[in-house]
Amino acid sequence: MKRIFSVLVLFVLSASLYGQEKDPKAVLDKMSSVYKAMPGYNIAFVQKVMSEGEVIDLMNGSASVSNDKFVLKFQEQHIYCNGPVLWTYLVEAQELTISNFEPEGQMVNPANIYDIYKEGFTFKYLRQDDVKGEMVDVVELTSTDPDADFTNIIMYIGQKDGYLKAWDLVDYAGAMSSFEVSNFEPNKTFPDKFFEFDREANPVQYEEDLRN
Repeated sequence: MKRIFSVLVLFVLSASLYGQEKDPKAVLDKMSSVYKAMPGYNIAFVQKVMSEGEVIDLMNGSASVSNDKFVLKFQEQHIYCNGPVLWTYLVEAQELTISNFEPEGQMVNPANIYDIYKEGFTFKYLRQDDVKGEMVDVVELTSTDPDADFTNIIMYIGQKDGYLKAWDLVDYAGAMSSFEVSNFEPNKTFPDKFFEFDREANPVQYEEDLRN
């Protein structure tokens, strides 16, 4: 009788766990549609640099995004992209590099993180989890490109709102960088010149133009 009861318990538990499994594409598609419906957004994040499971450094960053345009401010490096042109500015050195923006050459950027799964990746649903008191679906992307910067991207996507709460990047050496959203402002609009480098606000001592 005990054996039958144990089998029934295992069956119920297995059915319950199986019921938690979700279609990873449906989770990712929901996230993509949520972000695409916005005119733009601001995001602040904390990067945790990991080594052997330990946090060895913490860095803060922020980004503003509208469609394929973005401004990324990370430590002493500010990156502006208005679509066709990319400006990379080193604040302390006052150095500016200008180049053509090539989306296929940017493995992960603030304007493609919610759409990156659509090409060059396989994906699977890992589990449900909790991020700062919010339930998330955890989906792992695995790169199919041997030349990609990262082998895996693990996304933590809010079940309620479809927002990306955190993500982990794993490179070919197994090193992982973890990003956690500290503040998110959806449905933002920006002035026309917001995503272009402002020379009046940012002094330049050295400039290199790599555009064709």
